[in-house]
Amino acid sequence: MSSKNADVVIVGGGVIGCSIAYQLAKQGIRATVLECGRFGSGASGATAGVIGPIWHLDPAHKAVFGLGIRSLDLFPRLASELTEAGVDPEFQHRGILKVAFTPAQVDELKQNLTWQGELGLGVKWLEAAEIRNLEPEVSDELLGGVFSPREGCVNGQRLVDALVHAATGLGAVFLEETEVTSLEISGQNVVGVRTLTGSYQCGHTVLAAGPWTGIPGRWLPQDLPISPVKGQRILLRKPGFLPKCPVRSFEGYVVPQADGSLLVASTREEGVFDVRITADAIRQLLAKATGLFPALEDASFVGARAGVRPGSPDGIPIMGPLPGWDGVSIACGHDHAGVMLSPGSAELVARYISDGDPRSLEAFSISRFDAPASQ
Repeated sequence: MSSKNADVVIVGGGVIGCSIAYQLAKQGIRATVLECGRFGSGASGATAGVIGPIWHLDPAHKAVFGLGIRSLDLFPRLASELTEAGVDPEFQHRGILKVAFTPAQVDELKQNLTWQGELGLGVKWLEAAEIRNLEPEVSDELLGGVFSPREGCVNGQRLVDALVHAATGLGAVFLEETEVTSLEISGQNVVGVRTLTGSYQCGHTVLAAGPWTGIPGRWLPQDLPISPVKGQRILLRKPGFLPKCPVRSFEGYVVPQADGSLLVASTREEGVFDVRITADAIRQLLAKATGLFPALEDASFVGARAGVRPGSPDGIPIMGPLPGWDGVSIACGHDHAGVMLSPGSAELVARYISDGDPRSLEAFSISRFDAPASQ
């Protein structure tokens, strides 16, 4: 079997792995990304693509929320760079609207405005009549909502494709249909990886294989606490109908796409690894869509897609070195926020690989799951 060399090998070609490769390439560090299927074929391509940290991240966890705000700040420049390199990731910076249908939902949204207003993102309350002026087709039953003008959305598959294209132009290597079967280990050092067709020697290996990162015994003697979370979404099309921005109820999203279709998201199934499209999921998603926009009852069904996200025990990403091992790190566990957190996550991981200082990743360290010492 042949053997090749790289500065860094990244196992997994989803949005996290490809983002890290792009950031490393910008620093002149040669990364080789190995993907067992197609790039973005998992959860990254099946995502709703919402970039909305104030709706999806817990502000009480300062490190995660800060990572979300940092990523939000990075997205416009990143999208511009990728578009200039040749592939438009279809980033839409038009805000997000979250609406309420019950008095309890109104109260929750207004209470959250207290801390959201302190972020300086221009978040504001809109009465029902104001929302209908923006989105005339919205349900008559809504009572009001909150508009966050600086958030947005991106096409997950296009983002992955754009990252691959731009990073390749900077010297990174991307290989599809290349399954990593094991790590090459010398003592407590990870010195490379093995595939079915050969091996890759490298100075550093990043495990970013989504839910496959957590397969027991696959990589190292100890198991990594990553679990599968299945999500499904559908695409609809109705000529002449396209919301101005992603619109969210407390049940789901309708997200306008650059090609005029409507992405409706999403479902959530803990511990499920398959990517079957189910009738029940389609039924749920259609109900979410028509609940927000009754006019979508006669929309055309374009298609559906499923992906399996990598979950962590506490819902927080796991990033950084693996204690007891040299030459290997993990970048996984982002669950539903992978695309949303990808620019900031890649920035942190690439910086660690470059300078060897893990302190900026301490809040995301796998060490937080260590059993407490006995008294």
